[in-house]
Amino acid sequence: MAAVSGALYLPVGAWVLWHHRPTPTALGRALVAGVLSSAVPFLADLLALRRVPAHFFGVFMSVNPVVAALVGMAVLGQHLDVPAWCAVAVVVGANTAVVSTAHRSGGRWTTT
Repeated sequence: MAAVSGALYLPVGAWVLWHHRPTPTALGRALVAGVLSSAVPFLADLLALRRVPAHFFGVFMSVNPVVAALVGMAVLGQHLDVPAWCAVAVVVGANTAVVSTAHRSGGRWTTT
């Protein structure tokens, strides 16, 4: 799906770059933003997965929307409405319920 999206946006991106040439500073900042928004979180997840039991990793990952919402409020002044907070709570609650009902059976974690 990402390839289809990329193919659809390629002509638009080429047109914008052709008519509005980016400065080296803008290209450098775009590179830094790309690395910080993808490579760093991916590396952090891999390092955490090595140190955290696998059955808790899903719960930790489900906290990401909460952190993103709080950062959005603190840094960008964005505020989620009640249905959005409820959706975040459902995701975190579902993952927590799965971990709390799991039990170890024969070396593997299973749910009941």
